[in-house]
Amino acid sequence: MSGDPTTRDSLLAALRATADLPYGGEAVDQLAHALQCGTLSVRAGARPAVVAAALLHDIGRSPVVAAQLPDAPHERAGAAFCTRLLGHEVGWLVGAHVLAKRALVTLDPGYASLLSPVSVRSLQEQGGPAAAAEVERFLRHPLAQDAMHVRRWDDEAKVPGAPTIGLDELVGISVAAGVEKTGAEE
Repeated sequence: MSGDPTTRDSLLAALRATADLPYGGEAVDQLAHALQCGTLSVRAGARPAVVAAALLHDIGRSPVVAAQLPDAPHERAGAAFCTRLLGHEVGWLVGAHVLAKRALVTLDPGYASLLSPVSVRSLQEQGGPAAAAEVERFLRHPLAQDAMHVRRWDDEAKVPGAPTIGLDELVGISVAAGVEKTGAEE
């Protein structure tokens, strides 16, 4: 059941394990990045499932989560973790944030110039710009637009010292997304 205390505890433990964890050479750590991304989604008026995905999009890098699927890329490990705790919608969005970046590079001529040097390097490791067939398949998914929003917030959430909503509040919104999806009560 998504709304039980163990969901909140699991999310908090996984996120707290990212504090001080380097973010691939960016000027913020993994937790600051997650909090900034979640905050940007709330400020944009995103629904709880999208806020959860924004907050948790890189949760597969948390040692707590990565240990569950040690050979999987972070987006797959994160998707499995989020699907189990919060439902398919959040899991799909977390799993799709890398493909969303690749699709945006293909679709939007100016998008690549907005990527940080670290993100440009990781784009190559992630397969480079998406092929036309990948983009077409991706865009047919009903959550593709939400995944591209998560991706754009991901790109913006790299500012040292940026003010954010607190971890407990963002996790509360995320737990609500799971409750909303399953109809369970917290």
